[in-house]
Amino acid sequence: MKKFAMKPLVYVLGVLMVFALAGCNANAKKDSGAAPSASTSEQQQTSSSDVPPEAASKMHLKGGDTFPTFKATDISSGATYDNETFKKNKVTVLSFWFNGCAGCIKEMPMLQELADKYKDKGVNVLGVNAEAAYTDDAKKEAQNILTKQGVTYGNVALDPKSEGGKVIEGLTAFPTTMVIDQNGKLVGDPITGGAEKLDGSELQKRVEQALAQSK
Repeated sequence: MKKFAMKPLVYVLGVLMVFALAGCNANAKKDSGAAPSASTSEQQQTSSSDVPPEAASKMHLKGGDTFPTFKATDISSGATYDNETFKKNKVTVLSFWFNGCAGCIKEMPMLQELADKYKDKGVNVLGVNAEAAYTDDAKKEAQNILTKQGVTYGNVALDPKSEGGKVIEGLTAFPTTMVIDQNGKLVGDPITGGAEKLDGSELQKRVEQALAQSK
């Protein structure tokens, strides 16, 4: 982001509104009795035509890319994070979400299971809330959601002024999950769409792959 000002705030909120409305429209079709045209995870994604034109010029990470320099603050404990976080763990899982994303919230129990199951193997799970850095109300809402879901793994807000803050602008679906190794590089492309079961999921396979490649 260029500066922490109204322009980037309006842009990010506008993007999140697109994703939120896309999810609402999908649910509305389901409630009307019409046959669903996509799976639950796909309903949280948007087609390329739904993404604001500006997104095409934003940062889009892919497998093998290095996660950019970032600063982040835990929205509950106030603990701070930066790229050294990757070096402290064999694998870091970043799950990007926002408060109005039903699919993001629905997969939190699965992420908690992942955090609990792999914590002694050097895997650190961090949720990244896309709104908490902008308003206190958004931060409080995120905290309430995490409490209701029984989430104990860390959840952070990226500093919009850091290079890492630009990652959110380039996301084309929520939730988006990135598996990152000790060198700060993405293991495979970002995983889009939520999952309810850990066993056999693409996320678990990616984590196992990253652990096998770690020192």
